[in-house]
This record gives sequence, structure tokens and C-alpha cells, in this order.
Amino acid sequence: MRIRQLAQRAALCAALSLSLLGLGTSTATADTSAALPISSYRDIAVDAAHQRVFLSDPFGGSVLVTDYTGQVVKQISGAAGAWGMALSDDSRTLYVALRDAGAIAAIDTATLQETARYDTGTGAGAYAGPTSLALAGGKIWFGYSLDTWRGALGSLDLSGAQPVVTRDQGLDTFRGSPRLAATPQDPDTLVAAESDGNYATVAVYDVSNGRADTQARRTDPGPDGCQSLQDLALTPDGRQVVIACAAAHYHQALRTTDLADDGIYSTSWSPNSVAIAPDGTIAAGVYGPSWSDVQLFPQGTSTSYADWDFPEPSEYDNTTLVTAGLAWTPDAGRIFAVTETSGSSSLTLRVLDHPRVDTTVTVQAPASSPRNQNLTLTGKLVAPVGFGTGSTVDIWRIDDPLAGEGTMIGSANVAADGTFSYTDRPKAKGNVQYTVQYYGDARHAYAYGSVTVNITSD
Repeated sequence: MRIRQLAQRAALCAALSLSLLGLGTSTATADTSAALPISSYRDIAVDAAHQRVFLSDPFGGSVLVTDYTGQVVKQISGAAGAWGMALSDDSRTLYVALRDAGAIAAIDTATLQETARYDTGTGAGAYAGPTSLALAGGKIWFGYSLDTWRGALGSLDLSGAQPVVTRDQGLDTFRGSPRLAATPQDPDTLVAAESDGNYATVAVYDVSNGRADTQARRTDPGPDGCQSLQDLALTPDGRQVVIACAAAHYHQALRTTDLADDGIYSTSWSPNSVAIAPDGTIAAGVYGPSWSDVQLFPQGTSTSYADWDFPEPSEYDNTTLVTAGLAWTPDAGRIFAVTETSGSSSLTLRVLDHPRVDTTVTVQAPASSPRNQNLTLTGKLVAPVGFGTGSTVDIWRIDDPLAGEGTMIGSANVAADGTFSYTDRPKAKGNVQYTVQYYGDARHAYAYGSVTVNITSD
């Protein structure tokens, strides 16, 4: 390929990536949205194996199932007080907390039929049945109420011949039924937090021994405290829990080892939702009639790189994100957001495609190297979000820039942190230019970089 052609191709791709992304924070709109035939909502779960989204409808006593565009597949009835949900690691079973039935239902994700129901022994109704679920330590954990003022943890063990329910796990009680969070990558860590509208209490448990052993506990956490906790999520590495407190003006990160403050994600007033992708990207949502509804952050970075501001239907009606209304697809390619429109109180499922983020390539090599000897190029891709397995870059060598000839000599795999390396054995003397091209993917824009090496005699 002529060097002129290579440069033209690079310029065209770079211009295309900029036109798709823009500069700085990317403001996007939902690619698709669909009205939901339910009037209440509490939780959302995403099944990548069947490309389905599950939404709990507690007051309608159902679980709504849609496809990835929000089109209704089925509405599963007979789910009294359907509240929190948890999907099994193999995506075969959806577990649903049935607050009003005092039970946990198991739904086959292929047939969309309830296959089992497990009595939690907590009683039923607003101040008894389970409301939140999480899978950790080989068990199903649930939050429930002991009475009007106190909540606790319980577990359901399905590993034996008969299901075993254990209530009052751990030594902690909460003011109301706690919310739970866990992550498959750190299966022995469970986080619970109360959300009764007062100063929140957060607790971290080690559940590796089949019981909830308290590792850390903190009341009113964060630089400015936490009143009215709305949602929480655990990072994939299990090192941070991110909480959304309605009275704050940012999302707070806490270190799970001791629940010490571990950074903030700068959103705006009244955070109400948080969801964390498998690669650590944080989607932070707020109740925001007048500002961005959803923002994206790299883990550990306080400034967002993309945001969505949902359109208002009229001068008098607002469209706002509901509490705990966010969920990622496992490939981190899109986010599902549940919104409510004032006036009609109608619910909508919005599908937010992850924007293509700006990407840069740096390349390093020795200033000079003998010909017919190994020459190693190293480099790194840099972007606000990480790179998945299977990412590659192409390596081009231009032996004589004045002659304008370039040849692709190979490809290199990109590690999760963006690094790569490639070893060449150049034969021609003089200045040799190496150009590295990354063609991008659904989340990253095209990028390229180059380095020149003076190839000397043997």
C-alpha cells in the first residue's frame, strides 16, 4: 500500500471517529424506547443468553419479560409482591423475591415458567416477606423485615437434597429490609445496606463459610453522610461498593475492606441508581428533571465521559429515572434504563448504546537497531473504558518513507490494560517507520500511532 493511501485511510477513519464521538463528554440519546404495560417497578435483570430483560412489577403481581429492544415477550403472573431479582450464573434460572407471598420463586429463563417456590419462613406482606436478593457463597441471600422497624438477612441453600432456609444471618439488624449486592467475580463477598430514609447503614460480609460474618459496618458513610440510600452496586473486583444516596450530590465509593471513603463519582443532586459493568464501568443515575439523567465513569475516575439527558414530553411533564432503574448487558455494550413520566406515571424501558469513546495509541521502540536482528515494539491503547479479550492492532512497516511503500507485517493482541508488543526483524537499512492501527469496536473509536527507527548495519 502506498504511504499516501495509508495516510488517507488513517485520516478518514480518524475523522469518522470524531464525528461519531465529538470532543469531551459525549451526550447521547436512547437508541430505542418502549412503553411498559406495568404501573409499578422495583428491580431489573438482564439475561444475555436469551437476550431478555426482566422487570419486577410488585403491585401488579407479575414479572415482565422484554427483548433487548423493549418489546414485550411475556408477562409472568402469579408473582405476588415481585420485588428484587437475581439471575443464576448460568442464566438458566431467575430468582424473584415475592414480598407479599413470603417466598422466593424460581423461573426457567428458557420457558419463562415458574418451576419452584421456596417459603422463606418470614411471613408475608409489607413488613415480612423478602424484598432483595443476591447470589453469593453458593447460596441465595435475601433481605427481609423482622417487624415494622427492623430488617435482617436470610439465606436459601439449594445445594442439598432439600432446600434449607436460614433466617437472622449474622449479628446485624437494619432499620427496614436491607438492599443486597454481590458480584460473581468475588463470590464470597456480600454487601447489605438499609434504605429507610434516615441515615443509611452499610455492612460487608464474608459468606464463604455459609454464614454472614461481618467484615465491616458503617452508619451514615461518605464525606457528607448518606441519607435515604436508593441503590448500591459492588465493583467486579469486589474492592468497592458504590452507593446512591438521595440527599447527596454525587455517587459515593466505599472500600469494602473497612468501608472507608474511597472516592466519589460527580453526578448531581439526588442520586437514585447505580449499575456496574463487568469491566468496571460505572453507570450512575439521578432523579434529574433539569440535568443529565445517566452518566458513565471509568472505575476510580470522578469525571464522566458520557451522559444521557432524557427528553421531556411537554412543558408540564418530566421524564425521570426510577430508583434502581439501571442495568448493563454483560458485554457492557448497552445499558437499560427504566424511566417514569410525570402526569401519566407511565413507565418506559430505554436502551442506551454505549458511545464510541476516544482512543489513542502510543508506540515505543529503540531509536536505532541493527538490521537482521530482533526489534521489539511496545505500545498501549488508552481510552476511558477497558479493552475486551480478542482486541488486536495491525502493524505496518514502511521501509523507505521517501519511496512511499508500506506493508502490513502482522498483528498483536491487546491486553486488558491496553498494552501490546510486536517483534520484527527488519532487513533494510535507514529510517524505518512503524505504524500501529487499531480499528476500534462498538465501544472504542479508530486510532493509530507511529514511531521511526534508524536501522543500522549488522
